[in-house]
Amino acid sequence: MFTLNNITLRPPETNDLDTWYSWEQSIELSILAGWTPLLAKTAFKRKYEQSINEPRDDMKYFALDYEGQFVGVLQLGLIDHFERRATISIFLGVKELWGRGIGSMALRLLLDYAFTVQGLERVYTEVWGFNQRSQRLMERVGFQKEGILRQHDLHNGVRQDLHVYGILKSEFYEQYETIFSVAQ
Repeated sequence: MFTLNNITLRPPETNDLDTWYSWEQSIELSILAGWTPLLAKTAFKRKYEQSINEPRDDMKYFALDYEGQFVGVLQLGLIDHFERRATISIFLGVKELWGRGIGSMALRLLLDYAFTVQGLERVYTEVWGFNQRSQRLMERVGFQKEGILRQHDLHNGVRQDLHVYGILKSEFYEQYETIFSVAQ
């Protein structure tokens, strides 16, 4: 668990799943996150209980707390320690908190963890072409737009572009200091 400016990333708990599932039921949030088709509550709980209780080596989930309240989920996925890269995703489920810098700070924490603790050199993500908020978030944190995969996926019945963003360890630490210090 690590905290910066009232924002905490911590391991998710099974008691987070009811709230997380309620976010998935929002059509707007589901479309932005690419969660269609939706899972039944029992299937959702079974899937994420297994991820919480038996985590995969190449996937790390984090619960995002703001001022002590569970408000979102982050993922560091496809972790490849040989190539020293991974992908990220972020989901802020409490819409009233959008635009307040919480996502930026949470991504900063996740990237610091990825580069310092996991020893990665590159982190990347894919963002739907219609999701302008997420594109601005990635750029605000320091990601570089690397390209567009045109009409790459079928989402909500329409072929969608995917915008690819990446950030290198050196680029991240040109902007930010680590919150992880090594005891001497």
